[in-house]
Amino acid sequence: MLVTGPAGAGKSATAEAWASAQGPYSAHIELDAVREFVKAGLADPRDGWTPETDWQYNIARRNCADMARRYVAEGITCVIDDAIFPLWEQVNYAGWSHLLAETPHTLIILLPSYATVAARNAQRHGRRLLAPDMLRTIYDMMLPWRDQRDFPIIDTSSLTIAQTAQRMLSALDDLHVTPGAVE
Repeated sequence: MLVTGPAGAGKSATAEAWASAQGPYSAHIELDAVREFVKAGLADPRDGWTPETDWQYNIARRNCADMARRYVAEGITCVIDDAIFPLWEQVNYAGWSHLLAETPHTLIILLPSYATVAARNAQRHGRRLLAPDMLRTIYDMMLPWRDQRDFPIIDTSSLTIAQTAQRMLSALDDLHVTPGAVE
């Protein structure tokens, strides 16, 4: 499963909770954590999207897809979280779809209100704390997800992490997808 949404939507926390509740085996892959394996020379997207940022992102996305394929091949359910922008070619779903073409997967979109992401962002520290203008830009770039009908959208504004994880499971049920099943 792929989970996306703006910063503060609850992607990482919910993916972690969801994976922890699956049995008997489940993995959570956080694209940002994989991207930050690069220490010297890390191209931080908060400083602007450059050819180097794009290069490092694509390495991280390929590594995440490779890990997911290997986990799934071994019977381990897997969830990847990433900010997948619907209209931005460099980081859209088409890239993931291509990389995971042979691996059954479902995209779920977490899309709370802007007030919710702003409040959650205020609780962050270090690299995860985003400047208000960056947070707004990311949020606005995620809004076109609302116009699509191919993937489930969950408004996490008033949900706890556990409730959001349960809604993700319900979304899979509605799509008739069994976690860990190979189609």
